[in-house]
Amino acid sequence: MKQRVTKRYLTGIDWLIHTLDHMTRRATGAGNSSQIVMELNGIISENRLHDLLTRFIRKIPVVSGYTVRDYNLAPYWKTSLSESPRFPFNVRVMKDEDDVFPFLEKGINTPFENHREHLAFHVAYTGKRTFLAMTFDHCLFDARGAEAFLAMIHREWGGHEHRLEEISPPNPAHLDRWMDKFRSGQQVNRAFLKMAKNAPPRVLPSGSASHNRRFRFKIISFDEDETSRIIETAYEEAGYLMLMPYLLAVTTSVLHDIFTARQICSGDYIIPVNIDMRPSEKLEQEVFFNHVSFLMFRVQPPEADCFPLLLKSVKAQMYEQVKSGLSGHIREVSFLTRIAPLPILSHLIRMHFKGETGSFSFSYVGEAGYPFHRFMEKEIAGFFHMPRVPTPPGIGIFFHRFRGKLSATFSYLEDILTHDEADGIVETLRARFNG
Repeated sequence: MKQRVTKRYLTGIDWLIHTLDHMTRRATGAGNSSQIVMELNGIISENRLHDLLTRFIRKIPVVSGYTVRDYNLAPYWKTSLSESPRFPFNVRVMKDEDDVFPFLEKGINTPFENHREHLAFHVAYTGKRTFLAMTFDHCLFDARGAEAFLAMIHREWGGHEHRLEEISPPNPAHLDRWMDKFRSGQQVNRAFLKMAKNAPPRVLPSGSASHNRRFRFKIISFDEDETSRIIETAYEEAGYLMLMPYLLAVTTSVLHDIFTARQICSGDYIIPVNIDMRPSEKLEQEVFFNHVSFLMFRVQPPEADCFPLLLKSVKAQMYEQVKSGLSGHIREVSFLTRIAPLPILSHLIRMHFKGETGSFSFSYVGEAGYPFHRFMEKEIAGFFHMPRVPTPPGIGIFFHRFRGKLSATFSYLEDILTHDEADGIVETLRARFNG
């Protein structure tokens, strides 16, 4: 008789995300967290919001869980029904709207206090608008899962009841199908060896580890007409439904100019790209933990110098990786990594690229996992992400769509780029996407 699963064992991808968190925490003093910001038209009640969050989060003990190893050495997420989850709740009233963004940056750069704290909320009032930010630990959510969690909070406000077993089901240890995992390992190893022919990749110097290194953020927002033109251009130049490769190619081309200006000329560009692996209809049942995998792109210098060649290379690599099932193989072989302690695994995943993990990070989340136009009866005027980039590389750009509008967040460690360089990247990206 098959034994009933009662624990939420971490997947191999979960364990890799824990490793990125460990690496980033050692390099910067805070982990691999992110933040979703909603700009609301109108003022929401501070007390009603706090009561809503307290009432809802108290029902979800997984929010205050932590990782332990079971007797079989597989890591799992331990929760306690006897302790109510706690979360920081910071409120600020501001006369000057220019003070809002530094407040949000401070929120995302503030480490969680302990291994059981994975959420924080920050509220800024300015004029007749409210900025609500949810900081979250990537060990608990991926980006779309965090959006879906905000949607659950909105439904709670409307009186919807959530059942814990539906939103946080147990997960088996996956201590089986070893030959499939080893075959996937062979596929992944061959792909990584091919990408690492000219390792280490091109990287921007990120300085030495320090416990007070902050990330800075630049937000690029496009209206509906601009978004439509970007998608139309992408389909014309890259092909139908080829928005992600087009965004990646333009981003690589723009960042290549910075590397060239810095006279960083050795190595290829290695770009890890995370992709959501769950069907859209399963988002409400797969809110917590990480349901992503990765594609890996290698761009050689002659390609980076010529946009048509660059776009052609990115498209060809995506076709090849989708055809070979690389993202599925990465997800499968990652189960084998769970036996390794995080410090050891952090060294292992950098071996292929001689101490690096990539040149920069890239993500296209796609349509938001938050399907509503309002929050607590207030219209959402803006919706964007502020992710801390795994370090190394400590720099990345992340695209997102909400209500038909595309936005991009450029995230970087403040000592990697000067303010002028960062502003130049943002201005060039905006100009390139606007034709």
